[in-house]
Amino acid sequence: MKRNVISKKWMYFPIVSMLISTIIGLFIFNLTLSNWIEEKIEAGLASEITRITHKLQASDLPFNDLEKLDIYIKTDIELSRQNHITLIAFDGTVLADSDISLIEVMNIENHLNRKEIVDAKNNGHGTTTRFSTSRFKDLLYSANSFSYKGENYILRVATPLTRIESMANELMTILALLMTISLGLVTASTLLSSKLMNQQVQHEKDLQESKIEQRTLEIELLRRLTNMLAACNSIDEAQMIVEDIIPRILGNVNGVVSLIRSSRNQLLVKLDWGGAWPGSKTYAPEECWALRKGKFHLANDKYTTLPCSHMAEAQTEHPEANQTLCIPLVAHGNTIGMMHLYSGDQDLSNETQQLAFTVAEHLGLALANLNIQEKLREQAISDPLTGLYNRRYYEETINQELMRAKRYKQELSLLMLDLDHFKLFNDNYGHDAGDYVLKTIGSLLIESMRGEDTICRLGGEEFIIILPETGIEAARQIANALCKSINGLHLAMKDLSLGKLSVSIGISTYPINGMQKDELTKLSDVALYEAKERGRNQSCHYSDLIIMGDEVVTPTKVIAQDDKNLETHVIDI
Repeated sequence: MKRNVISKKWMYFPIVSMLISTIIGLFIFNLTLSNWIEEKIEAGLASEITRITHKLQASDLPFNDLEKLDIYIKTDIELSRQNHITLIAFDGTVLADSDISLIEVMNIENHLNRKEIVDAKNNGHGTTTRFSTSRFKDLLYSANSFSYKGENYILRVATPLTRIESMANELMTILALLMTISLGLVTASTLLSSKLMNQQVQHEKDLQESKIEQRTLEIELLRRLTNMLAACNSIDEAQMIVEDIIPRILGNVNGVVSLIRSSRNQLLVKLDWGGAWPGSKTYAPEECWALRKGKFHLANDKYTTLPCSHMAEAQTEHPEANQTLCIPLVAHGNTIGMMHLYSGDQDLSNETQQLAFTVAEHLGLALANLNIQEKLREQAISDPLTGLYNRRYYEETINQELMRAKRYKQELSLLMLDLDHFKLFNDNYGHDAGDYVLKTIGSLLIESMRGEDTICRLGGEEFIIILPETGIEAARQIANALCKSINGLHLAMKDLSLGKLSVSIGISTYPINGMQKDELTKLSDVALYEAKERGRNQSCHYSDLIIMGDEVVTPTKVIAQDDKNLETHVIDI
């Protein structure tokens, strides 16, 4: 019932408003129309005088030659409809007129007593309205004085007052037409207002439903983002998730997540979406305003234009397109990284910015938890003393590498290393020295091996290295180089020389020596034992051993076979 009352009031409001405004408008219009038109025409005449004056000054005509001047005035000067001009000397003598002949001009009386001429002579401009006895109608006169070749002249333009009345009648006709149209529109709008209001209400309802649906979608996407990130085991899996979900939340916006290194002196881009990132992939904390302020930073707003230094490359390539939003990622009270959004020359809407803040909150917590998981996993698969992988990681990795070698039909070699006389070394110099040596060996192995090689400490002074895509000869060369490098180390701790250290290395190769993990590991250990037997500080490949039946016979023995009784005799040499 209340809505119906409001609707009825709304229906009558346009009619009442239009009638009141029409009455007031007609009254004011009637008072000011004639004066307004006269002012407009006077302004037009002044403009006409200026134009003609400039043309006369540029004509270089001798004004004392009245015949030429008369022809020029009548033929070369264009005038608006119903206007005519008169050229008058400063003493009031008429020199030329666009409407009457030269003979009539010469007989015209002196115009020095005309008001517009007197005002033009004294003030530079004059205007008056009077009845013209020569043209038998009311005219509006406008005159200006000007200089030409050192002499002063007056140019006058006249137009009939009937022109003003005609214009007023035309405007009144137009006004009447507009009023008729307006009243028709008001009537039509009154009839349609109820329908339009219903449509507006429905539109608002649809808009609200659309917003609710959009918010529901955003909440669901945020929930899925959080759940999927919580289920991640690595940063690579997190990359797949943010690349898929975040563009659905924030739209077509380029973005990255950079994490602070443990040293706190550098940030590295770890996650990205929306295309290639135009800014720096690594940067120092002081290069980002948001990190320095401890809160988000928008590169361009209505107050400032302060882009971050880590976006210098993007500014160089596209100086006009550098809108960036930087948001700190905070988890458990600590800033763990940054989220950067780059929209180029497009401004980020307030809704997008608010969504970005929410996404940053979820990312901060998820990545902090992922970082904790990775650290725990790293601790589980790493040797705390040397920083190398441990036996557990070796057991996981060797199977994967063997399957990969089998799939791509590649060779794979194992190097098993054992430091020579390490127990004696520990007894002589103490366990601190032993730990120092193990750390040094670990660093040397990391520096010496390839990125795709896997280096593990099995325990004590024993190490094993997985060499993908490596055959027998290549494995021998690598093992011999390691023996030489380790033997060439100068070991010293606290100015105490620890002497030289050597290593024995056993080698086995897939698929020549074996196909399974345990088999290859055992054969490497057999080859290592042979390297020890040969005098240490050297390597030995299992293929260097002589195999007979189930017995492994080393090359330090000679095999003799009795052809008669097929008995085998092993004789030491």
